[in-house]
Amino acid sequence: MPGRFITLEGTDGVGKTSLARTLADIGYEAAVARLEPPASHLPKTYEALAFVSRRQISATSAYAATLMEHVSTMLWHSGDAPDLSDAFWVSLQAAWFTAHTETVVGPLLEAGFDVIVDGWLYKFFAKLLLQGFTEPDLAVLFDRVRMPDAVVLLCADAGAVYDRRQEFRPAELGMHASYGGLDDLGRDTFVDYQTKTAANLQAFADRHGWHTIQLDPDEPISDTARRLAPIVAELRTHPEPAATAATPSNREVPR
Repeated sequence: MPGRFITLEGTDGVGKTSLARTLADIGYEAAVARLEPPASHLPKTYEALAFVSRRQISATSAYAATLMEHVSTMLWHSGDAPDLSDAFWVSLQAAWFTAHTETVVGPLLEAGFDVIVDGWLYKFFAKLLLQGFTEPDLAVLFDRVRMPDAVVLLCADAGAVYDRRQEFRPAELGMHASYGGLDDLGRDTFVDYQTKTAANLQAFADRHGWHTIQLDPDEPISDTARRLAPIVAELRTHPEPAATAATPSNREVPR
């Protein structure tokens, strides 16, 4: 049987990556190493929960890895500037997550691994709604991206999140959401932008019946992970029809 695809969702800086990595039993490279032969589509059963970063480069296709390196550089390692419109970045994200679906998370799920990812498309969708995109736009652009079987929404006060870290990219501070120039971006724009994003994510959670957990940014990751572990264990054994990837409603985004 295919593995279960679980994602932790939430706003920027809420702790998705640290928590997903803490909850997992093994990382991506260790999971790929267990495939016999590599990238095999033969059904297997693994008890381990594998952590896969949403920014993971393929280890099952050398060709895909070469292309994903370039896309990764453009998306996350080339700085931030308002010179290119959202239309460019949305298309690039669609290309990234399509490749990720086909050559990163897909082979593990098909081999029987349960996979936990530190965020998928939902935060991105929630932001794009604030920036003028519509649900039909996003449904077409991301039609071929595999969606999670289950989602856990992490919630935290945006001001507390900013105060804990303070260093955020201009895009996370609201650069693409009409808050003015780069000199105008800071704590106030971060709090406003992330609070509005969180509201869209909560609407999505309400619509689809996601589990929602309130976080204290000052709580140790290990303690938060212990609170999350029973929820993740349940999601691995009890499918949630509302989050089935094949249902058209799962491609809706929060209004």
